[in-house]
Amino acid sequence: MNYVERQRRVQAAMASEGLDGLVVVSAANLRYLTGFAGEGLLVLRDSACLITDGRFRLEGERAEAELVIAQNGVWAGLAELLAACKLRRLGFEADHTTVACADRLRAALGEVELVGVTGIVEGLRSCKDAEELAVLRRAVVVADAVLTDFLASDFEGMTERRAALAIHGAMLDLGADGPAFETIVAFGPGAAEPHHANTDTVISGPGVLLVDLGATVEGYRSDLTRTVFLGPPDETFRRLYSAVWEAQQRAIAAIRAGTSAREADEAARSFLAAQGLADYFSHGLGHGVGLEIHERPTLGPTRDEVLQAGQVVTVEPGLYLPGWGGVRIEDMVLVCDDGAEVLSAAPKLPPDAV
Repeated sequence: MNYVERQRRVQAAMASEGLDGLVVVSAANLRYLTGFAGEGLLVLRDSACLITDGRFRLEGERAEAELVIAQNGVWAGLAELLAACKLRRLGFEADHTTVACADRLRAALGEVELVGVTGIVEGLRSCKDAEELAVLRRAVVVADAVLTDFLASDFEGMTERRAALAIHGAMLDLGADGPAFETIVAFGPGAAEPHHANTDTVISGPGVLLVDLGATVEGYRSDLTRTVFLGPPDETFRRLYSAVWEAQQRAIAAIRAGTSAREADEAARSFLAAQGLADYFSHGLGHGVGLEIHERPTLGPTRDEVLQAGQVVTVEPGLYLPGWGGVRIEDMVLVCDDGAEVLSAAPKLPPDAV
């Protein structure tokens, strides 16, 4: 990864905001800029200093930034470092800095203007370079293989919790660092909760089973959902699955560089509304994926951000019926100038095969 070039891009963004420096504390942003999710990074107009304590000296020495070991805590070290810099305007990550830490900065800065900023690094992170895409594709391959193998295994009789543990172990066996988030295994009525917390419910048909998982590889994450019915599908499943499958196809067809996040969402939402199912689609169409499982852009009915080539997003329409369950189909896609490349390859049945 070319961390120095990324730092230069941040410095250019800082200059356009009239900032002499930027304090970065988000773990994902730190990793993006240095290769190490340390404690803090001070980006100046012509340099970058990674601040940590002695526990992380060895990891910090491998990072692409000047290393400063703080003896009395990271924020004290940052204050000492800032005191030696002649700054007029210093930015800090408003979304990731506590009020207490911002107050410490103000106390240490004297006459320096402290400015809360949002999205400087996140905006750069949203478009993936070739190296990032290569790692993301590996994370997707692991998720595809694990979900495909799980659904083909003899999982009936397992609890949701035990199934999730088996999935985590399979990811490690295939070389992942670990799961990208807490795997969701939702059987029956639990599948009506989009972010279901696994329970000791036994997976045993008939009933709907929703599995949402992702793998982490070198810090980059994948996200994938499939929904199946154990036993002969009932009419509710057939109707919901068919609608979700078609809504996802329409959304993927709408995604390309220049399309707004709102337009992508509308491609799925308008179809579900025409089927009389709008009230059961309770979340946005998808989200960006990278060093974090949810990052820019967000695809939703109120989002006007224009999609750019190189962004990787999920496309995950879902329908949720309390007391019965839910259906969600989720894939990761790469936004391209002429359309969307579907990265996920785990099998999903077309409606006529359900």
